[in-house]
Amino acid sequence: MKKLVVMLAVLGLLFLAADTSYARGIGIKGGYAVMGGDYADAEIDDTPFFGVFFDAGNFLFNSLKFKPGLDYLTLKGPNDTFEADVWGIHIDWYWHFLGQTAISPFLGFGPALNLYDFKTSHESDSDAGIEGFAGCEFAIAGPFTLILEARYVIHDIASTDTNMWKLGVGIQYNF
Repeated sequence: MKKLVVMLAVLGLLFLAADTSYARGIGIKGGYAVMGGDYADAEIDDTPFFGVFFDAGNFLFNSLKFKPGLDYLTLKGPNDTFEADVWGIHIDWYWHFLGQTAISPFLGFGPALNLYDFKTSHESDSDAGIEGFAGCEFAIAGPFTLILEARYVIHDIASTDTNMWKLGVGIQYNF
């Protein structure tokens, strides 16, 4: 619980440092998570994921955007020996290194708080993680933006071999 309170306090402070204190857009995303490291060794299944994110505007300079979000996935082991729901609270920065145009590639990074609900043991846990990602945004009809991205995820920075690749697509509605 303490980690959640600290993460929410940091998120609030980051909103204050953003160019404006209101959201510039909201989006949904989904895709497929490919397990690596200890997850692959434990035969955790590759799985779909989905989430929601907010475009909070520019952060420090015009090509850096702040986009916090929340996502969900289920980890399942072989023969139902392991199952956990994972909720990730993300604090992401997107750097549009060629500027923000109709086709806008980006690099990004951000910390995450991962909350686990273990179904087989009826316990819960949380870990601090970190993510690095790359992708491209495409301005499409009207106020919509299509986002394609690949993320390298370390779920627990204390145990850096709990990792996965997330290949995702999202759609953002811009206010």
